[in-house]
Amino acid sequence: MNLKWKNIIISAIVCGVVLLVVTFAADFIATLIAPYSIMDLGGMRSMDDPVMALYFLYPFVLALMAGIVFDIVKDSIKGESPCHRGIVFGTILFLLLVIPEFWLLYTSMDYPTGFYISAVLSGIIAYPLMGIIYVKIWEKFS
Repeated sequence: MNLKWKNIIISAIVCGVVLLVVTFAADFIATLIAPYSIMDLGGMRSMDDPVMALYFLYPFVLALMAGIVFDIVKDSIKGESPCHRGIVFGTILFLLLVIPEFWLLYTSMDYPTGFYISAVLSGIIAYPLMGIIYVKIWEKFS
């Protein structure tokens, strides 16, 4: 398997930023609908804990892994247009990442409603956007 590392790294940076921004935006919208503070949830480290800085790398790690997966499966994704193929890949990400996470969190933790709204909203918006970005980057650099 010959992975296209240039595409993977570029997409990890771009999609990581997109995921980070969409996550914060979805959290903002969710707190307007059902107010909560993520820092008040049990198990969260305080913001002045140095390890907490690693929390903000999560979108980039996820985007890197999704880029590797995209490079492997890109030829199997069918669609009428690049946008359609991106949305298909984003839907796959949503189904694989958000639905099981939602199930796990909802059935095992008593978090506020806004937390769940934020998780689903960010997945619905960010993953299709990321899929479109992956398709566009692979088209441009292939």
